Formats: sequence, structure tokens, C-alpha cells
Amino acid sequence: MADLHPDDFKAALGSWAAGVTVVTTRQDNLVYGITASSFTSLSLDPPLVLVCIANSNKLAVMVQETQKFAVSILADDQEEVSAYFAKSGREPVEGFEDFGTIEMHTGSPIISDALAHLDCELDLAIAGGDHTIAIGRVLGAASDSSKSPLMYYRRAYRKISD
Repeated sequence: MADLHPDDFKAALGSWAAGVTVVTTRQDNLVYGITASSFTSLSLDPPLVLVCIANSNKLAVMVQETQKFAVSILADDQEEVSAYFAKSGREPVEGFEDFGTIEMHTGSPIISDALAHLDCELDLAIAGGDHTIAIGRVLGAASDSSKSPLMYYRRAYRKISD
């Protein structure tokens, strides 16, 4: 088998244009979240989604402990929100002060003014290499058809142009 260089793997995957999501949870009185592009729908009946979370990130353990998470699909004017949640080394906080959040069923914070959001209870967590694949049963969902998505392609944010 040929040797696969990590940079080649990253470059190939970076060629896949993806929407940008923020995945959050609430544990006790603290909230935490990350920017994630490894997100997809899984099933309509029952309604399931999946997100991949690095095991080195606090969120992987927090989601398994709380058994809940929310996914906010970011709008094209929310690059700053994505950048905040992409910063490593952050700790859980009492609230996300720099932007608004709402809550639905699970109490996980949902980013205000997002293009769409899903509120989920953890259905299953599966080990996947250096990531945890979190499968969520969707308890609530909403979207705003007047907005366009924030995209990530080849290591840069992009916008859809008509």
C-alpha cells in the first residue's frame, strides 16, 4: 500500500465544499461549542443527524455525559461566530456573551440568527479513529429561507453567489 501523506489527505478533503456548523451543549451551568464541518443528515425516520467531534476536544466527552447537543447551521454573515468556536484552548463558559443564543428542548444553546438549527438528544456515540461520531435524534428544527449558508472550501470561508 502506498504511503498517504497527511497534507495530501487534508488537501483532498479540503476540496469538498461544506456548510459550517456550530455544535454546542450545556453541562450544569456551563456551555461549550465547536465549529464543525463534518456534519450530515443520517435518517428521516427517525430523524437523525451525525457530527464528528475530535476526541481531543472537550465537547466529545461533554456530549456523551449530557446526552444532548444542538447544531446551528451558520448563515453567510456569521464568519466571526465560526472563528470564535474554531479557536482551540477555550474552556466552557457560563454563556456566549458576544452573540445571542436561544434554547429549545434540550437546553443546549442555539446560535441566534443562524440559517437553521437542530436540537438533538444523543442517540449513539461511535469511536471513529481520533474522532467520536455523535448521532443525534432531532427533537426540534427550524430554518430561515431568507438567508444563505456560510461555506468552507479549501481552508477559506466562501459564500454562495447566484
